[in-house]
Amino acid sequence: MSTARRRPLRPPVLLAVLALSALAGVAEAQERSPLRPRLNHEAWGSVAVQFKPFRNSTRVKEPAFNKRFRLGAEMGYRSDENLSGGKQLYLDLGARYKVHDLLRVGLEHRFSFRGADRRNTQRSSLQLQASKPFGRFTAEYRFRFQHEYADPDDVRDQLRNRFGLQYDIRKWKLDPEVTVELFTWAGYLGWRWIGTRYSVGTSWKPGKKHELGIAVMHDRERYVYDPTYRFIYALSYSLDLN
Repeated sequence: MSTARRRPLRPPVLLAVLALSALAGVAEAQERSPLRPRLNHEAWGSVAVQFKPFRNSTRVKEPAFNKRFRLGAEMGYRSDENLSGGKQLYLDLGARYKVHDLLRVGLEHRFSFRGADRRNTQRSSLQLQASKPFGRFTAEYRFRFQHEYADPDDVRDQLRNRFGLQYDIRKWKLDPEVTVELFTWAGYLGWRWIGTRYSVGTSWKPGKKHELGIAVMHDRERYVYDPTYRFIYALSYSLDLN
């Protein structure tokens, strides 16, 4: 019989374990609802383009800025909960600047068209995106603050934090990627964690300027009386004109 004693947890590790346990308890308590979550299925599709608006000339002589600055546009479609009809068409207009090889900042404005029976909306967002390779893995992080131009008692301001991990499979063009995104409402009730989105997908580049993406997402509402869980099947195409 061994008399070796187990090493006690170090203070930072113990604090991390306690914090995660407390967070799990709070999340479970907040996620409870008297109603069983509804399960919906949706289809998303999008087409995007990005390009350099400036070229080096006699008027514009900032090669570093021109190389790092991009403008872009995206049009997208989102179906309703039964995959049978359209719920939303949107147009995104944005600008992005590559501050560092690991960091990008961007601004974006969206026009959403929701049909005759629903109100069209607009939103603006500020985005920070970072990525770092570790061997054949690439870790990604995206922060987005978005403001919806809606009524004060609606969810207008959100903080979105997305964490991702991609793996580069040797001699294979379809590299898998997984992400988790947390949605936080910053409103008149304070800060509320209102949703989580999980994603598994991949992308394929048939050429230098073209990219096709496919993903399956699972979206879970929180902090609502009648929550909805969604499975989302997404297909995207992007064109780089640089």
